[in-house]
Amino acid sequence: LQAIIDRIREAVPGLASGVGMEELDDALETDNRLPAAVVVYSGDYPAQIDTGKQMVKRYWSVILVLELQRDPLDAIDLAKEIKDAVKGFWPCTGVGMLTPAGIRFITKFDNTRVAYEVRFVGDAWEIYNPS
Repeated sequence: LQAIIDRIREAVPGLASGVGMEELDDALETDNRLPAAVVVYSGDYPAQIDTGKQMVKRYWSVILVLELQRDPLDAIDLAKEIKDAVKGFWPCTGVGMLTPAGIRFITKFDNTRVAYEVRFVGDAWEIYNPS
C-alpha cells in the first residue's frame, strides 16, 4: 500500500496529499489536503484462469477526493495521471504488475466534495496450498 501511495505522490504533482484509508476522513474534512488520493486495498478475488491452480487477483482503489466547485475536467485529468502513474507498477513480491481496471465517479459528499475511483488489479498469482 505504501509503495503505491509513494508512487502517486511522486508522479502526480497536482495532488495536495496522497494517503492511506486511515486518513480518508481527514482528507474529506480539510480543504488544504485536497485534492487527495486515498489508496485503499480492495481485496483478493478468484481469477478465471484455466490452469487448474487456485489463482487470485489483488485489487486496489485510489479514491480521488476534490472540492465540489472544481471543474470536472480537473478530476478527469488527475484520475488519468493517477492511472498512468500506477499502470505497470509492481508494488510487491507475489502480486505482479498493476493494470488499470476503470475510472468512475463515486459520489458527492455534503455539497462540498466529490470522489472518483481509479481501480487497479495486480496480475493473477497462485494461492499457496500445502497438501
